[in-house]
Amino acid sequence: MTDVESDPPGWYCFRPVPALAEWDGTAWTGSTHYAAAAPVLAGPPKPFAFLRQSWVWWIVAGQILVIPPAVASGVTGNAVWSWFSAPGYIAFLIGTVRVMARYLPIGRLPHLGRLTAIGVGGGLVGFGLAFVLESVVDHRYGITATLWSTGPIEESAKLLVPFALLVFGSSRFADPLTGLYLVLVSGGTTGAVEGIEWESRTRYVWLHLQLALVRPAAEIPHVFVTGFAGAVIWLAAWRRGRAVTLAGTVAFLLAVGLHSLHDGFITLFGVSPQPSRASIPTSAGHAVALGIGGLISALGIGIAAFMLGRHGARELSPPSSVASAPPPWRPQIKTWGAVDPVRILAPLPVGYQAYPGHGVQSGYGVESGNGVQSGYAVPVPPAVVHPSLPPPPLIPTLVTAPASAPPPTDAPAALPTFAPRSAMAAPPAQQSAPPPAVVPTLAGPATAPPGWYPVGGDASRAAWWNGTAWSAPMRWDGSAWRRE
Repeated sequence: MTDVESDPPGWYCFRPVPALAEWDGTAWTGSTHYAAAAPVLAGPPKPFAFLRQSWVWWIVAGQILVIPPAVASGVTGNAVWSWFSAPGYIAFLIGTVRVMARYLPIGRLPHLGRLTAIGVGGGLVGFGLAFVLESVVDHRYGITATLWSTGPIEESAKLLVPFALLVFGSSRFADPLTGLYLVLVSGGTTGAVEGIEWESRTRYVWLHLQLALVRPAAEIPHVFVTGFAGAVIWLAAWRRGRAVTLAGTVAFLLAVGLHSLHDGFITLFGVSPQPSRASIPTSAGHAVALGIGGLISALGIGIAAFMLGRHGARELSPPSSVASAPPPWRPQIKTWGAVDPVRILAPLPVGYQAYPGHGVQSGYGVESGNGVQSGYAVPVPPAVVHPSLPPPPLIPTLVTAPASAPPPTDAPAALPTFAPRSAMAAPPAQQSAPPPAVVPTLAGPATAPPGWYPVGGDASRAAWWNGTAWSAPMRWDGSAWRRE
């Protein structure tokens, strides 16, 4: 277990359509359940609402701070001034980390300062290791091979310390949110040090200014692409109970491939990665023109990297963060690493047996690790239980009629669904009269997923709970369910 303060286990609303998802107290399990009543969720944020968030000003301040030292280097002809750009790179990368964490409850993590120090240390170790390995590759095989090797070298180096803590550290490092934060800080540290190193080592005085405009944005993928891999690796590891998973491996290889393609792409067209003398700026105006062009390109790549990173990070948004997050940051409940997740796709009409292949409407069906059953549904005797549903007498379930049976022609309007097989919150009080209306909210777990429940403790009587109120009870007469 983890010592991270979190929402209690249960079924929670996670999107603005009628749907619940299972939260195990640390992460989403991957199981979902379409409900009967839609939650009320906030819409998209107002235009320019992001200007009130701190990450914007960290990035703006960082970009501004790197320019004066670069100008001083060009004016004086002394590269020493470029080292004073370090605070700018650090501020810019802090803002980049905060972009990815702004809707995640990072403040809940215990010993946050210690985790930050570990992440910074992991980034420094990663940069040092990558610098040595890439220097060896460059010496033996040349700059083109070095550029294509940056993916496996740098992505492995940035993840080395966080992943080692996942494998060998205490249980607290298994928490997906903790793992993502360590990876983001490690990637941000690597990016900041790399930017400083790139700008300070050049011998061309006005190239400092060009790099000051380009390099901060060029370091963005170090946070976002590696952050995507970290989110998938840790979430899949938590669900599977082991560090190495298929989903995590695929995410890591994707990050490696994108990084290598980003750095080595130009060599596919026979373009030399070494700058020619004609491309070196000789004046401040020339440096600004080249720098702005490079900045636009780097921002485009950074935005694409951000969308990838968000795709992973959004899956770690806990139930209590869903309501305040804009739609792109609400989890989609991906099944990365999930063990036999249950997905109840849509309700099925009540009062009929299941007729496979007949009367199937778009999006209807019950899906589990055992496959999909489609068609119409009816509550059945408590003794008959589908393996994806709870044991009797908790809930009636599906039976399958022969394939040759004719489809029903008069399906009623009521459309119930069925609860997943995994543990859920306690069902509503068993009574024939409707209880007070309780609509699932985002602040806590739903009282119970919509579904069939025994009435009055009698397994032969069942009523439909739609998330708000009870339907009329039905009774099993020995051969069929009939309304009372």
